[in-house]
Amino acid sequence: MHLKTVLLTRPPGANEALAVLFRDFGLSPIICPLINLLAKPVDQEMKRISLDLDRYDKIIFVSKSSVSFGLPLLENHWPQWPISLEWFSVGQGTAEALNQYGVVASFPDLAGSEGLLALAGLQKVAGEQILIVRGAGGRELLGRSLGESGASVTYLETYRRRLLQHDFSNLVPGTIVILTSAEILENFVSLSGDRLREYHVVVPSSRLEDIAQSYGFQQVTNAGGASDEALYDAVIKAIDTSGKANA
Repeated sequence: MHLKTVLLTRPPGANEALAVLFRDFGLSPIICPLINLLAKPVDQEMKRISLDLDRYDKIIFVSKSSVSFGLPLLENHWPQWPISLEWFSVGQGTAEALNQYGVVASFPDLAGSEGLLALAGLQKVAGEQILIVRGAGGRELLGRSLGESGASVTYLETYRRRLLQHDFSNLVPGTIVILTSAEILENFVSLSGDRLREYHVVVPSSRLEDIAQSYGFQQVTNAGGASDEALYDAVIKAIDTSGKANA
């Protein structure tokens, strides 16, 4: 029997396009954000970093949210981007978000900090100034690794996260659950009690795949990216896999 229900848990406003794709395929998407993202008030430090953009050799965006919150702030001070600045994104979805602002960014085939660090453009960074745009309290692997390679790393934190609560007691077994960040995944775990084995989760990276398995999820599909296309393809793959297993 095919899985029919897909739970979409990204922040408000980030699920609708994907829901349309699933409906067109004949699935029943449920939009249920598990995290909300709130813009940080622009303080003097954020303004100073933005004004100093031309001092950086490279700029890295770690999510589509870092683009939606960070690019407008930077655009306020830079109607034209510094010519020498090299742009990087954590994956294809984030690169597509940057492209909407006219920015072409390098990104890894397999989304994630690990893939980013393997890019040729981030191999020889000793002595370089690198700006990482992210939310408050983001993952440290990227900045730490670049710092250990001799780069000077600065963070521009433009938003903060707030977890949202939901009742999943009526969620049917076999539901496919899309979990695109560690915070979203951990929130879903806390709200689902001992029912984790009942769901098939789709995640965007090997890191989140490992985290999901460590919590006890038995069915985990790694989409290899957080773009709508990657997540859609992964869900269809999960349905096909389940259908064959139950045939």
